[in-house]
Amino acid sequence: MTAPESHEDDAPTPLTAFLPPVSPLPPLGAWRADPALPDWLVAPHMARRDSAPVAPSFAAALDARVRRDRLEERLLKRDSPGRLLRRRKWAGDWMGRHGFDSPATLAGPFPIQDLSTHLEGRDSGVIKPVNATNAWGVFPFERTGPFSFRNLFDGTELRLAALLEVLHAPMQRYMFPNKWQIEELVTAPEGGVPDDFKAYAFAGHVPLILQVRRTDGGNRYKFYDADWTPVTTGKYAETTDMDLPPPRDPDAMMALAQQVSATLPLPFTRVDMFETTRGPVVGELTPEPGGYHLFDADVDRYLGVFYETGEASKATLEAVKKD
Repeated sequence: MTAPESHEDDAPTPLTAFLPPVSPLPPLGAWRADPALPDWLVAPHMARRDSAPVAPSFAAALDARVRRDRLEERLLKRDSPGRLLRRRKWAGDWMGRHGFDSPATLAGPFPIQDLSTHLEGRDSGVIKPVNATNAWGVFPFERTGPFSFRNLFDGTELRLAALLEVLHAPMQRYMFPNKWQIEELVTAPEGGVPDDFKAYAFAGHVPLILQVRRTDGGNRYKFYDADWTPVTTGKYAETTDMDLPPPRDPDAMMALAQQVSATLPLPFTRVDMFETTRGPVVGELTPEPGGYHLFDADVDRYLGVFYETGEASKATLEAVKKD
C-alpha cells in the first residue's frame, strides 16, 4: 500500500522558528530617543577598511526588490512572489490554505461592463479590481434600491450608471486590467466599515502599523510602533489624526500580522488587516506599499534594519529546509 502523501511542507512555519530571539531594535518611539544602530550593521570590515558601510535603507531595499522582480519576470518568464501577492485571488487562496481568515470572494473575475449581472441578488459587498493595489476602485456598498447603491466610505448614493462611471475612472487613470470581483463586506465591532490596519511586517517582526480611516472628508491616518504607541513618520503629515482610536484587541491584530509575515516567502510584506465582528481578518497583502520612499530618513533607516533582518531570517529558513 502506498503511504499517504505528506503535506508537511505546506504547513505554516511556527512563528518563533528561524527568527531572531528578540527584535533587532527597540520600538520606534523609544529608539528615536537614542537612534543608534547595532555595531554589526555599520562597523567597517576588511573589504571596506577606510569608511563605514552605507546604513540600511527601507526604500533602497524595496527599490532593489522591484528590480529583481522585473528581472525575474522579463528574463526568466515567470511571476515573481511579489506579483503573485498583488493578485487578490492568489493571495486569498494562499491565506485560505494557511488558515488565515479573510473576506470571501463572492463573484469574479469579470469585466466592469458585466457588473450589473454580478450585483443581482446582492444587498452588500465590496467591489474591487482584481490586480490593482491601494484603494483604487474599491467600493463598499449597500443596496438602497433595485438599481441604486450607497457608498459606505462617504455615504453617497449612486445609480448603477453613475457607479459604473465612478469605477471606470480609476481604471483609466491607473491603467489596471479590466478584471473585477465582489468580496464579502466585513463589519467593525462597533458597526460600519472597519478601519484599515496596515502592518509593515518583516519575517515575523512588525515594527510599524498604519491605521487608515476613510470618510466623506477624505482619508485620515495614524501610525503606531510595535508597542502601539502613536508615532510620526514623515508620511501623511497633513492628514494625520492622533485621535483615531486603536483597535479593541491590539494583541490579536499584532499576532495575526506576525504569523502571516512569518509564513510568507518575502523578507517584507505589508499585511493589511481589519478588526471585525469575527475578530481580525487579512484584507490584502502588499509587497510594495505606495510611497515607501517618503518616510523620514531615520524611519527609513529603522525599517531598513528590519528588512535586512528579515532577509537573514528567510535565508536561514531556506538553508534549513535544504538540509
